[in-house]
Amino acid sequence: MPDPVLNRTISVVIPCLNDADLLKRCLDSLAVQQILPDEVIVVDNGSTDDSAAIAQAAGARVVTESRRGITWATRTGFDAAEGDIFLRTDADVILPPDFIARLHAAWNAADSSPGRRIVGVTGTARFEIPGRAGDFLSRAYLGAYRNSVGSALGHYPLFGTNYSVRADWWQGIRDSVDSADVYSHEDMQISFEVRPDETVWFQPDLTLETDPRPLHGVQQIIVRFKRGMHTILRGWRNHPPHRRLARRGLLGPKMKEVLG
Repeated sequence: MPDPVLNRTISVVIPCLNDADLLKRCLDSLAVQQILPDEVIVVDNGSTDDSAAIAQAAGARVVTESRRGITWATRTGFDAAEGDIFLRTDADVILPPDFIARLHAAWNAADSSPGRRIVGVTGTARFEIPGRAGDFLSRAYLGAYRNSVGSALGHYPLFGTNYSVRADWWQGIRDSVDSADVYSHEDMQISFEVRPDETVWFQPDLTLETDPRPLHGVQQIIVRFKRGMHTILRGWRNHPPHRRLARRGLLGPKMKEVLG
């Protein structure tokens, strides 16, 4: 991998609610990056455990958001961040040591790509399940998300555990994001704000390890599916699919070219 050109600053934003133990290992993995992020912000979303103290001990900046919900926590974290690029991840991930270096490299490639302006770079994740079962479940779960939501959007969706956006783009779309709708998936809601002349860059090797709790129980999966449908339907109210796809020139078979 070529050395990244460090012509940008990266802020890491981690919403957190009572995830002290998982947060510690996440912050430990950030502390040993080959290229360190320029700042790490932990958004304390009303934790009653030691999450805030652990974040402070690790050198992260703690920002408090009393309104419960990942939508509010993400907004508050982005508004507090000072970097050129905001990396949004979760407290239950482990970042490989070269992750920030790879993120810089992905943005270098995005910045030099012709065509639509790339406003976000999104990666993927692997559930911490041993062996082939972990590989299969990760590909199936996240592949279904990319294909189903990507078909609704006309481009790759941002993936909440592992996505980054330009700071200036966030400032331009933040007032269109309804953070009061805490039932929405925040990454999908933000993805709907990508305009016709913009797109999202998918970097498949930009991978991190994540706790498998989204797979814990059928009820958990059903709730996530319902929230996803709710987010898509509310997105379509403001961005009807026929109009959105037509503006992107993606009606008919051309959609396959976009999502591979």
